[in-house]
Amino acid sequence: MKIRTLVLAALAALPVFGLAAEPKRVLVVGASVGFRHGSIPNTEKLLRDLAAKSNGEFTVTMMSDAPDYPFPRVQSPLGTTGTNGGLGAPTGFPGTIPGASAELQAAIGNAAGPRMPALGTVTATAHTALVEASFRTPSQIGALASALATAETSLAMARADALSRLQASANRITPAQIQNLAGNFPPAAGRGGANQNQVLAGIFQTFMGPEALKNYDAIVFVSTTGNLPIPDEKAFLDWVAAGHPVIALHASMDRGAATSDAQMEMLGGGARFAGHPGNGNLPRKIYKVDATHPATKDWPDGVAIVDEYYQFYHMGPSGRTPGVDWSKVHSLLDMDFEGTRMPVAWTKMHGNGRVFYTSLGHRDDVVLPFVNNLDYGYERENGNWIALAYQKHLLEGIRWALGFTEGDRTLGNHPK
Repeated sequence: MKIRTLVLAALAALPVFGLAAEPKRVLVVGASVGFRHGSIPNTEKLLRDLAAKSNGEFTVTMMSDAPDYPFPRVQSPLGTTGTNGGLGAPTGFPGTIPGASAELQAAIGNAAGPRMPALGTVTATAHTALVEASFRTPSQIGALASALATAETSLAMARADALSRLQASANRITPAQIQNLAGNFPPAAGRGGANQNQVLAGIFQTFMGPEALKNYDAIVFVSTTGNLPIPDEKAFLDWVAAGHPVIALHASMDRGAATSDAQMEMLGGGARFAGHPGNGNLPRKIYKVDATHPATKDWPDGVAIVDEYYQFYHMGPSGRTPGVDWSKVHSLLDMDFEGTRMPVAWTKMHGNGRVFYTSLGHRDDVVLPFVNNLDYGYERENGNWIALAYQKHLLEGIRWALGFTEGDRTLGNHPK
């Protein structure tokens, strides 16, 4: 309880931002050529929320907003309203069904009645109160948790009654529409559609061609696996070297053998994905390497998190060498796996461009709190406060990359 209270104290509220004259324009790329990770939509939602709360520091443009985007673009499994970086009361019934007629949508609203919005507000308030329960006693936190459970139960029962009324009317909706309203979306993992590569080439040209890059100040890669169809690799790398930051998340280091050495050098000093250490989804303790960097200073040192962890290799003087080349990165977080210290997060420079990478974020319950129907058929393993710690880590990594904060950049700082 002590460590949770400390984490909530440091992380529950988003930081106060300084006003920026012009927001930094950040392109978010979540398209993949290889395996597509199911947490991408929730991570994109989180990035939208963080940008909205940045007090004008940065805005985001989503590649996934392209009309012909070939991957699922679902919301959070809870359809959250977006407070505290993704936390909020589930919208659910009486939400909107895409493609529903005006008559059907009106019938859904009428079935809900006037009481539903008030119950939603009570639930959202209870959510916020619990997450912001910093420095409170266990009994006080327990009372807040009980209040949230009561509010959620009342809201759920009201929704059930409303749905029963709707299904007894002439405007009965289908099981698929019920699932949509409930926020139980189809899995987002897996590979794209039949014409994926052709479609993606056009989308990447639109968003990452040399002229298009002039519209952005930074880029975020969200678990972008495989050899991405970047239209002009040299122009892109020159754009980074000219001072445009790169933020790379989780599987963005799993770029396949066809991705050039130049790109991997930019991302991680030549490191490449080499699989998962042991069982990829067992809890591992994550330790600070740099305890003063903005992205790690509030990290709960030694916290055990269930996520999918990565191991790497690089080409050393004698050929393929396990791990990253520590001399080319500034280590932020690592974990101990059977006596070997494995990297979890790092920073580096590519010319004048700042690069921030974190391997965390495979699981939905690492990315967002109060997410219950996880992709891949997972059961929830991480507490809501873990997601808050991740959000703080990611947010401050982004802010460092954008130049709003400073941190040590010394290469080779890992104790090995």
